[in-house]
Amino acid sequence: MTKSKKLLLIVGLSYAVAIAGLATTNLLHNFFGINGVAEQRVNDDPFANFEESTPASSAKTSTPSSSDSGSAPASESEPVASSETTVTVSPYTETTTTFTRYRPGEYDPNHECYDSRGNEIIFYTLEIKIKKITDLRTNQVTDSNGYPGDNCLSTVYNQIKDVEKKYNVTVLGAISGDSSYNNLDHRLGYVLRNGQVLRSQTRTGNDSVFEDLVLWNDGTMSLYIEPGFTGTRRTPSLPTYTTADLTSKKAWQVWTFGPTLVYNGAVCVDEDEDVASPHQAGNQRTAIGYLGPYHYMFLVSQGRNKAQTDGFSLHDLAQRLYDRGCTLAYNLDGGDSSTFYCLDENGVAKRYPTQKTPRALGDMIYVVDA
Repeated sequence: MTKSKKLLLIVGLSYAVAIAGLATTNLLHNFFGINGVAEQRVNDDPFANFEESTPASSAKTSTPSSSDSGSAPASESEPVASSETTVTVSPYTETTTTFTRYRPGEYDPNHECYDSRGNEIIFYTLEIKIKKITDLRTNQVTDSNGYPGDNCLSTVYNQIKDVEKKYNVTVLGAISGDSSYNNLDHRLGYVLRNGQVLRSQTRTGNDSVFEDLVLWNDGTMSLYIEPGFTGTRRTPSLPTYTTADLTSKKAWQVWTFGPTLVYNGAVCVDEDEDVASPHQAGNQRTAIGYLGPYHYMFLVSQGRNKAQTDGFSLHDLAQRLYDRGCTLAYNLDGGDSSTFYCLDENGVAKRYPTQKTPRALGDMIYVVDA
């Protein structure tokens, strides 16, 4: 065999091995996933064509509920599945955010910067009104092949840079999410991001007592439970959904942390309750609240810093969201994961990690001006 033929053979074999390796990697991800958890590859651009097939003439209008009404949100009833040619239209002509920082001695008009034990608290809110459902997004950090996993981590601030560059958008606000792929030996749960199902394994162990939060593509939010749910308190008579159900009913985002803080217009966590303990504790907190279709709130609090602030209990956190008109609110990953970012009214970026060095996380929730 001539040298040129040998070279061609080596190149051909190398190419075949590379292709086989890539195919094997994809198969392992799809069938076994990272750390044995089956996953799907994240779509490169799930926002581009999400509503393009919907004729404007067939749209139906939805009016957001008043944040002061105290009535149950429309999302607490069974959402009507949207057809391929119908989408609920936002009443807002543009996506806007309103940032407020609450700090003792600086801005605390209602004496809210103190917890139920008298400790000082610093917290931040971002009221969000979105023009279209694709303006409220999640980002899932992936590996080089586009697959998420519990080793795929990046700070919220670096994730913001990545999505702004990738999608040519401006991030108006962002918070830490539910750390859906972290600590897989402890918790599973559905992962549905930007309309795409990434994981279908149900919650396990102690986490099976928590309900999930879903944002539908008509702008409403509601709760549901996964098959195998073992909890009975707090939120009775919730529907049970599989990921196939969520897809058919047009779910846009799903979060699986918890617990639920406000339900049907009432605080639904006990005063001494915490995420992984029956005892009240001050902590950094991250939560998302629902004020009406296309109308939401981010809230992040500082904590575990004795020189500045002790931190909210879950009940304190729930009360702040209830007082701001949220008829549904949900606890997300807190502690050192809690991170808050926004552009203020002057377009200046505000960054509030709850620890000196921002923690690298697997996901974030963000709102864009697109």
